[in-house]
Amino acid sequence: MVDRPRSVRALKLLRAAALGALLALLALLAGCGGDTSSNGPSAAPPDATATAQAAPPFATQVPAPSSPGGAGSMGEETYQGCPPSSPGGAGSMGEETYQGCPPGGDGGDTMLNLHKNRIDVPGAYETRTVADMLSLPVPNGVVLLARESWLSGDAATVARDEGRAVEVEGYILMVRHEGPETPNCHDPSARDYHVWLGASPTDSRASAVIVELAPRVVARNPGWGSETDILRLTGKHVRIGGWTMLDQEHPEQLQQTRGTLWEIHPVTRIDVEQNGQFVDLASGRVALGSGPVNRTTGNDGQGYSNTRRPSSGYHHHPRRRRHRHAGSGA
Repeated sequence: MVDRPRSVRALKLLRAAALGALLALLALLAGCGGDTSSNGPSAAPPDATATAQAAPPFATQVPAPSSPGGAGSMGEETYQGCPPSSPGGAGSMGEETYQGCPPGGDGGDTMLNLHKNRIDVPGAYETRTVADMLSLPVPNGVVLLARESWLSGDAATVARDEGRAVEVEGYILMVRHEGPETPNCHDPSARDYHVWLGASPTDSRASAVIVELAPRVVARNPGWGSETDILRLTGKHVRIGGWTMLDQEHPEQLQQTRGTLWEIHPVTRIDVEQNGQFVDLASGRVALGSGPVNRTTGNDGQGYSNTRRPSSGYHHHPRRRRHRHAGSGA
């Protein structure tokens, strides 16, 4: 015989548990930007001549596509209570272990490495300028500090502009094949190409934006050609497409070999001007010439987590917030 009072009490508990789960789900969705009004179409890019704005260049756009579940979502981490999207799902990075190297690399700032090693290709790009990139803000509190230690306010400031699919027109001032780094597990056969993009062909690297060709993406674009072909991009008028990313590890390079800590990294598309028109490098229809190339292996891209092994203590020095270089890149 069923004990009716116990049965009723159990039913009430079951209903309360279901209600609690529903409320928790609603709270989670609210924390992740559950207002679907933010998922509408992106605003049209501003006129190219109107780059001077009171607000950061990207501030008027839809929320950064690195938001969990959004277009271009990283699908890597739980951020402020928001779960990541499924790896490999639509718009995710599609985490890939490349030549035995996991997407987090083999040391340093793992969260930064995940950004560097994303392999998803944007469906569309926002048109921006070199000046727009140079004017993006860099919170002082993130410089030389591992991402896992960032304050939530600083992380939110960076997230507003990071992970955006942009295309920027300019001139390649220099291309260099870098040395082994932590994102690529120090594999000498998997090295980044560092490319300095200037607004004019006479600009110096001190006012350039660094755009990087990551080995995972290069391997997916055989039409970009050999190392020699890529090095011969120096001097070319180009339009570069890829993901915005803040590399907080290189303040010592500001106004020397870079104009900002913001990069396009990784590059996902390269258009080269040919006879007055931009042609996709991957098409194989770009004439790159046959002159000599610079095969010097550089280390401008190798910062603190890239040159120091995990035992260096890089992740545990919040006192490095006292560095004041970051503001000069905004």
